[in-house]
Amino acid sequence: MKNVDTRIQVTKTLLHQAMLDILREKPIDRVTVKELVDRAGLNRGTFYLHYNAPWDVLKEIENDFIAQNMEYFDTLWVNGKFVGAMEQVFTCILQNKELCGILMGDNGDPQFLISMGELCRDSVISEWQTEFPACGRRELEFVFDFVFPGSTRLILSWIEDDRGLSGAEFARRLERLGHYCLVAATEF
Repeated sequence: MKNVDTRIQVTKTLLHQAMLDILREKPIDRVTVKELVDRAGLNRGTFYLHYNAPWDVLKEIENDFIAQNMEYFDTLWVNGKFVGAMEQVFTCILQNKELCGILMGDNGDPQFLISMGELCRDSVISEWQTEFPACGRRELEFVFDFVFPGSTRLILSWIEDDRGLSGAEFARRLERLGHYCLVAATEF
C-alpha cells in the first residue's frame, strides 16, 4: 500500500508542477487536460483517476499552500492578536515568490484572493476594533474592502520587483498605509 501512496504523490507532484509551468504562460481557463498531461508526461487516464478538470489541480495547489502556511501563521496569534505577523507573512511570500505570483496573478484563480480575504477578514477587523474602538464594525468592513484589494495589488507588484525591500520593510510600509486608512475611517 505504501507504494501506491508514493505513486499517487509522484503523479500529483508532476501534475502540480506541470500546472504551474503552464500558468506562467496562460490563464487557468485556457488550460486543457491534454496539455497538462503532456507536460507532466502522464496519460489522460491517470489524470482522471485523481481529478475531473485542470481547475481541480489548481485548487489542490492552492489548498496545499493555504494549509501549509496557515499552520505557521496560527503560531503567530498570541491572545487573539497577530504578533509581528505582517513581517512573517511577507517573508513567507518572498520564500514562495514564484508560487505566490502565479496563484495571485492574472493567470491563476481569481477566487483565490477572495478566499484569502475571507480567511483573514474577521480577525483583521476584530483586531482593528481593539485599536480603533471609535470606529464601528461597518466602517472597518468598508476600510477592509478598500485596503485588501489594494494591498494584494501592491503585493503582486512587490513580488514582480521587490525594489530592494525586505519583507519587514514592505510590511512596515503596508501597515502604515493601512493605519492611515483607519485613521481616516475615524472621521466618517
